[in-house]
Amino acid sequence: MAAWYRILKAWYSFWIALTAVDNNNDTMSFYRTPSPLEFSYIASDLPDTSPMVNQFFVHGAGHIDRQQLQDALIKAAEVNPGMRTRLKGFWGWRYWDDAGPLPVLEEIDAPDWDGMSSENCPRLGEVIDPRKDALCQVSLIHAAGDVFLLFRTHHAISDGRGTVHFMHDVFRILRGEAPMGSTSKITEWDIALREERPPRPVVEGGCLPVLKCEKHPGERGCRWQRFYWDGDQNRFTAKLIFTLGQLARENHGDGKVLFRIPADLRRYMKEDEGFSVANCTGALDLEITAETTMNQIRSSIVKAMRQKEDLSPFKEDQKIAKWLPGAMFRQSDESLNKLHAEGRYRMTGVISYMGDVGEELFRCPDFTPKSLFGAPIALENRPIFVGASTHGNVTSIFVGAPKALASQQDLQAFCAVLAERLHAL
Repeated sequence: MAAWYRILKAWYSFWIALTAVDNNNDTMSFYRTPSPLEFSYIASDLPDTSPMVNQFFVHGAGHIDRQQLQDALIKAAEVNPGMRTRLKGFWGWRYWDDAGPLPVLEEIDAPDWDGMSSENCPRLGEVIDPRKDALCQVSLIHAAGDVFLLFRTHHAISDGRGTVHFMHDVFRILRGEAPMGSTSKITEWDIALREERPPRPVVEGGCLPVLKCEKHPGERGCRWQRFYWDGDQNRFTAKLIFTLGQLARENHGDGKVLFRIPADLRRYMKEDEGFSVANCTGALDLEITAETTMNQIRSSIVKAMRQKEDLSPFKEDQKIAKWLPGAMFRQSDESLNKLHAEGRYRMTGVISYMGDVGEELFRCPDFTPKSLFGAPIALENRPIFVGASTHGNVTSIFVGAPKALASQQDLQAFCAVLAERLHAL
């Protein structure tokens, strides 16, 4: 009897998904199915935090009218429907409904935040419920005598590139220009299925961390620190990997060092497919030895891109992700404590360099941009996350880490060391 009940319940959920109706206009509102990665991002949500959220700041001087910004967000969402979705359906028949809430805007005074760290920064890590909340949330923050626009999108609907595309459209509208919009629903999974995927070039696990600080294994969450660097940006990703690899071995002795570099898979999309704001990110995994030079790192990255190694993390069996219990995608406190105590990780860290972000794209009447920077995804099983973006002759660099591995003071000290080592190259 119990087995029949489960079968009937599953078929009922399936029927609800197939006959999804928007209560406002009685029309089909199915938009697309989440990719396997997106199902894992949905599963990562906890009652008090959403760790898998893209968080980008536009820092500038001047004024942005709140009503004009709200209008621009709504117009941008109209031409980028992937940014106004809601999760519906159940179990493996969950889907994104494009009749979800429009982006929400709030205005915040944050006199205790200096814009350089996660310390006292408003809204970071707050819950975004895919079934109830707007999955794109914007905060107009007044802090440190300047204006910071914080764009938060749940990673289950978009990646960093998709979020920045939406941000560009918002500023285009504020300048009186036509938005580009997004017409494609293609995800990283769609691309991976239709392209030839090479075998994995590396084996994860047993990797050294970079930071050498007093550990607090029971502390949960992540933090970050930011600094400005005015050195030569040529071969910058290679410089970061080379320097961090050196520091890992100096701090922890000889061992395995492996870095992950997020890679935009939209390069595989056809011209007539438009632009997708959905998740379209793969990854390059690069293992380096103590003898690896910067030029070899750069050559390895170029070679890996030519050989499509950014598609190698995707495997056929990942398609079952939508049927798996959410708990399978989350690490328990006990496993995280053990991971930090042992000090060996799946990878040494994640490196993300956005290149020159083009400040003019974030300019509008009465507002002059100074920088664009992101906050790292709060992955407690990655010992370090280093991200950067260039604005003219200056690069904004942030370093993120689990709270279990570093205090705010530790990160400040490490940023000073990193800046010095980069200047010495």
